[in-house]
Amino acid sequence: METNYWAFFAFMLPFGLVVFTGGVLVYTRKFVGLLILDRFMPGKPSLATTFLGAWLLLMAPQHFVNESGIDALIMPYSALLLACLAIGLMGWYWMPKFLQPKWMKEGDKLEARGEDRFVKDFYDSDGRLKE
Repeated sequence: METNYWAFFAFMLPFGLVVFTGGVLVYTRKFVGLLILDRFMPGKPSLATTFLGAWLLLMAPQHFVNESGIDALIMPYSALLLACLAIGLMGWYWMPKFLQPKWMKEGDKLEARGEDRFVKDFYDSDGRLKE
């Protein structure tokens, strides 16, 4: 049985585009619904979707790039593919600060100081749970 690379391309391209677009919208703070993912893992999965989406987008034409036989194209393409996958998977467990948007860094600082919305809603000024 032979693999149909055009079908793989036709499936991976729109799927990767949706995942990548969701991640970019989180970075730009246009759609923050993906932040719900951050509750389930220790890193920033909402941001990691950007890199995993880029990986899926790059996976779509990978066979056609490899079939070209041009080493000057294949090697950097493969390195970019590996970097996107590595950052995307690592981001589920730990996302470096320099890859996080400014608004998310500020939220993390508020949370560390105990000035975030959760603390203000559920704790009083003495640090006791409100009744």
